[in-house]
Amino acid sequence: MSPPGVQLGPFDVKLSGLLARWLSEPHVSPWYPDPEDHLSWALSPPNGGDRAFILSDGTPVGYIRWQVVSREVLDTVGLTDIPAGAIDVDILIGEPNCVAKGIGPTALGLLLARLGETVPLVGLTTSIRNTVAQRAFQKAGFHILRRYSPPGYGECLLMVLTFPTGRDA
Repeated sequence: MSPPGVQLGPFDVKLSGLLARWLSEPHVSPWYPDPEDHLSWALSPPNGGDRAFILSDGTPVGYIRWQVVSREVLDTVGLTDIPAGAIDVDILIGEPNCVAKGIGPTALGLLLARLGETVPLVGLTTSIRNTVAQRAFQKAGFHILRRYSPPGYGECLLMVLTFPTGRDA
């Protein structure tokens, strides 16, 4: 059952200090070895990228970002079989008391609805050691496609949700 009151809210640059704090939280920091890079991305997303705060009853409790991944980037990290136009998602629940409450899977569901299922595939990367994230992603409908080692992150799992071709938005 999805927790009530979960929404995706606009990313407010004035609240970027909140994201910075979350990136240093003990339950988040092991999975974000370069927090400044993630904060810079949030402040100025690349073309084709966007982000939102995850709200629970109107209060920011997490962060989600997404972007279309270029063929060049996919090929560089060895993901040559991922289709062009795929969306990469990164998500974190920053407030410690909100972890493992179903907020992450609900937020992913909201993002998938926002994307309108117009993309061929949505992917997430998580450390093979981050079992909490793996369970959350599986609850949202993602499955493990493979293990791989993106630069700077060690051994990871690529988890994906594939949409049937020709599905209407």
